[in-house]
Amino acid sequence: MLKRILTTFSLGLILLSANPAHAQTMQIPEVGAFLPSIVDVKPGKLSPVDGLWSISSLDKVVRIDRGRIYAIEGWNHLLVFKIKPGMVVIKQFKEEGQGMYTGQDLPLQGPLKAMLTGDRILDVTVAGAMGEVRYQMIPQQLDDPDAFNRLVKDLRKAGR
Repeated sequence: MLKRILTTFSLGLILLSANPAHAQTMQIPEVGAFLPSIVDVKPGKLSPVDGLWSISSLDKVVRIDRGRIYAIEGWNHLLVFKIKPGMVVIKQFKEEGQGMYTGQDLPLQGPLKAMLTGDRILDVTVAGAMGEVRYQMIPQQLDDPDAFNRLVKDLRKAGR
């Protein structure tokens, strides 16, 4: 009986004195997202919204560039897929009407609709594989600020 108590006590002391720095931490493995790079997706037409934009829900910067949108800053998508700078996240991004855009969101795997508001924000809706996703994109640096401002002015006149 005494031997059992001493053994239990000794094991307890060993566990308490163990260095926490040696403890194993769980790490989630990262896998590169299976997305094309900017060299794989041909550019299309210039647009008044071309430039650097931040995705509000991610606080990450992307570039709208002639019909494609690619990452400037990387992020993890669905915890394990690493989106790296230069990866195309939206392709076939084109203007369908004044300040109305469509495209194909690759990480969310669905069609995208974006509406430019009079507040200079792109309201984005994606009918993704896991359901509808909404987010906003905020302009940071535009390639042609004059063309963008003319478009926003026209949208405000139209009541948007």
